[in-house]
Amino acid sequence: MYGRRMITWIGVVLVFAACVDAAPPEHPLVVPNCRVVLIHRASLAGVRLGILKDVAVAEGDTVEGGQVIATLRDEVARQVLAVAQKEMSNTVELRLTKKTSELATLEYSKAVELNRTIPGGVSELDVKKLRLAAEKSLLQMEQADFLLQMAALKKNEAEVSLETYQIVAPFSGVVLEVHKRPGEALGAGDVVAEIANFDTMRVEGFIPVAYSGRVQKGAPVLVEVASSDSQRPHRFEGRVKYIAPIVNAVSQEVRVWVEVENRRDLLKDGLPATMSIPLSDKANGEVAVDRSSRGIIRN
Repeated sequence: MYGRRMITWIGVVLVFAACVDAAPPEHPLVVPNCRVVLIHRASLAGVRLGILKDVAVAEGDTVEGGQVIATLRDEVARQVLAVAQKEMSNTVELRLTKKTSELATLEYSKAVELNRTIPGGVSELDVKKLRLAAEKSLLQMEQADFLLQMAALKKNEAEVSLETYQIVAPFSGVVLEVHKRPGEALGAGDVVAEIANFDTMRVEGFIPVAYSGRVQKGAPVLVEVASSDSQRPHRFEGRVKYIAPIVNAVSQEVRVWVEVENRRDLLKDGLPATMSIPLSDKANGEVAVDRSSRGIIRN
């Protein structure tokens, strides 16, 4: 009897312990071993072969979005554009065909009018020739207008082609590194410089899968980063931006990252951080186990 009672009490204790372990924390979930990561970083490369004519930035420079940071030698492209602009501005052919068309149409109408007054005053064959000349002049005018439109398209093509000789910053930021110098050969896809924007940073961490369903996208997050000049850590407020739908099969954790405004530029790429994430009372959804090599995914 005593042995049975002991077994029963041990079972109750184990069940109670399991319930305690499974219960979510009442306080915000503290996520250690997080990492500060850049969000906006770009490697700026050329799209064509050529020789670098100028590199207008150096490491540490601040650039604006749309600013030209490097140019290739573009003398030939500029000449092509100049020829296209000249061809587009040449309206002599169109003006000449308009005058010719007006004269041919007038001659034809006069011949028709004369035949109405004096039947047979102009032979039928001559009338047909005059009509053909009038129609031909209209077609020549259309052709001249078409050639002008093609010249305009060629000019636009030359302008777009000339832009490919420039490497432009896609957003405002700081130049991290310059890889090429003026005079160097540049291949398509070769990186000339790298830039990054530090205004907004990402803080990444991993949370237990058991709590992932209670982390809400957009929830406020407290981020702490160790300070180099004092014992108190720097604190930042952020928002949950992403909760990964895939769970690490080994650690049973889910990757979460938050977006943080980098006030006073205190956040640096690669710094360790700690996050405190509030847990919602209502779960986002169930987590299903994927038996494939991917591990666990969220429905």
